[in-house]
Amino acid sequence: MVTAARRPAARCRAGGALGPALAVLLMGTAAAEPPSMSALIEAADISGVAASPDGRLVAFRVDRPSIERNSYALGWHVVDVSTGRVRPIAEGGEPIIADPGLLVAEPPIWSPDGRWIYYRALRSGAVQLWRASADGTGAEAMSSEDGDVLSFELTPGRHSILYRVGPARSAIERAELAEYDSGILIDEHVELAQNVFRGALVNGRRASQRLSGPWFGRGNVLWREAPRLRRLDLDILQSSNALEEPAAGLPSVPDGAWREATARSARGDIAFSYWDGGQGSLVVVRPGAAGARIQCPIAECVNERVAWAAWRPGHDEVLFANSDASLVQSLRLWDLASGRVRLVTRGDGLLAGGRDDNSPCAFAGRHAFCVRAEPASPPRLEAIDLDSGRARSLFDPNARLRSLRWPRTERLSWSADGRRFTGILFLPDGAAAGPVPLFVNYYRCRGFVRGGVGDEWPFAILAANGIASVCVNATRSSGAQNGVEQYRAAASGIEALIGQLTNRGLVDRRRVGMGGLSFGTEVTLWTLIHSDLIAAASIASPQFEPASYWFNGVRGRDYHRGLRDVWGLGAPEETPEQWRLLSAAMNVERIRAPLLLQLAEQESRYAIELHARLTNSTTPAELHVFPEEPHIKVQPRHRLAVYRRNLDWFSFWLLGREDPDPAKAEQYRRWRALAERFREADQPRRAASHSSSETRSNTR
Repeated sequence: MVTAARRPAARCRAGGALGPALAVLLMGTAAAEPPSMSALIEAADISGVAASPDGRLVAFRVDRPSIERNSYALGWHVVDVSTGRVRPIAEGGEPIIADPGLLVAEPPIWSPDGRWIYYRALRSGAVQLWRASADGTGAEAMSSEDGDVLSFELTPGRHSILYRVGPARSAIERAELAEYDSGILIDEHVELAQNVFRGALVNGRRASQRLSGPWFGRGNVLWREAPRLRRLDLDILQSSNALEEPAAGLPSVPDGAWREATARSARGDIAFSYWDGGQGSLVVVRPGAAGARIQCPIAECVNERVAWAAWRPGHDEVLFANSDASLVQSLRLWDLASGRVRLVTRGDGLLAGGRDDNSPCAFAGRHAFCVRAEPASPPRLEAIDLDSGRARSLFDPNARLRSLRWPRTERLSWSADGRRFTGILFLPDGAAAGPVPLFVNYYRCRGFVRGGVGDEWPFAILAANGIASVCVNATRSSGAQNGVEQYRAAASGIEALIGQLTNRGLVDRRRVGMGGLSFGTEVTLWTLIHSDLIAAASIASPQFEPASYWFNGVRGRDYHRGLRDVWGLGAPEETPEQWRLLSAAMNVERIRAPLLLQLAEQESRYAIELHARLTNSTTPAELHVFPEEPHIKVQPRHRLAVYRRNLDWFSFWLLGREDPDPAKAEQYRRWRALAERFREADQPRRAASHSSSETRSNTR
């Protein structure tokens, strides 16, 4: 078997020590099995939590991936607040996937009498407005539009639903075929890295996409057509055309900040939050009081991101969730009359109304109904007493998964070059007996971490196979973005972390792997190029390259402006040194660790130069492309393939271990050949390095 690639020890230049563990979880018993890949992929999420008008019932949706179907089973449920009885009431249809690869999860609207919930559902290739009876006796379509229902909202009077309808599906298909026959005009709205004719899956149909928003925002070929506004009367259950109502003005936020949460009370007061990456605020605006603005009075509203806010029914109170530097959420209740803000409860991960941290919890009486998800504990629905903060479980679709043997997890906090970093460490059983390999993932570690942003590196399964993992939260940074500064800060924090875990005797710094998606990919490639910390790596998306500059270079795109503003990149001939600093393809000779690329088809062409140069070097590299996938891979079978290959890759290079499965024989034949070529090419370099070290020693 092949031994792991060895890297020279790097000096840790950052000060500070690891903070005390905030939480160490040991779930299950020694006899329990660790979670399997399929069990981890098919973990259920809970979304769309909403309370009925009388507060007696709470509706929610359970979203469970299915590897067998290569899709998702969506189901609406209702829980009785007083008895805790849960009953399924309707199927949720097929998944609606939004760019960049996220399952759409939105709360339903309750009828005024509390007998029905209204929701969007995709069935038979069409997204319509549906309703389901709260007693589970049936569900039916409430619209039959020729275009997809894009959004819906309850009118202020609560007796009708406004919904927006996109272009007719038949018109979209005709426009696609007309382009096909006449030749597609290449302008700033066509992304050439993607197939220009039906290069994406949209609502289950192969469809053409066009760039229609900032950066890589996408729409259909008729994206210029304004949505039609329709109104469903809840008393007579009939739809009619509605005049476009002027959008209610939202309060402005400071330059450089973005709006995080917006919530309107029954009388029209607005609570909103903003955040600039390092600081923010929570503000209430009372339109009836000449636009009076009230600032949340506590420091946590400034120093911690307010991820969501909601008005407590029947009270002049705002419940909101802070996310601290560790992305751990706390619930707080702000009494506007007294000005008092009190802590309701603090979680060890996510406390929200769904998988995303910005979905509000629902309310009924004195309880908030929240989805709780923690690093090694899958989502469950809880009722949280707003007075005492005590929580009780209402619904746990992951009870079997929760009972399995999970790795020990430890929350970490450390400093490097004056910046604070946080993360979560996943340790194999018996790790205290000696140093083990380490896998590093950098970006965000929210809720039930699974496999990091993009869910590609199964931390619990890596730990079960003897590889410790650490998920690192990107360090905070206020003001204008500076990509190079963020990369350098990330590499400094990673180096400090590796040094300190090594000093604790937990990990072997010669066997460190790294991987990431999006910003995580960028940090991984920067660390590979500009340090010797990494012994093997895996990325799930490409980096900026000179080729991608021209792929997206048609006049009218905002791509070039973004590259210049954040990364200082102009045209390759204009800023050659900056490209040399950032481009992985232009730095292949500095990548001295095996690199696995598992990319979505939508983005794979951007990495062709990098992959080609790597294959013509002695650095081991392999590229796998997943058809019909956006930025984040959606299909459960693809995620399973990614999990398996990432586990095999890091086991091979960090542990010298091969899976005896005969079906993988060809994979290991390729990898052994790559390793042999790499080792032979590495011997002269190591000999030269050893000779140089001896010379320096003799001249001291």
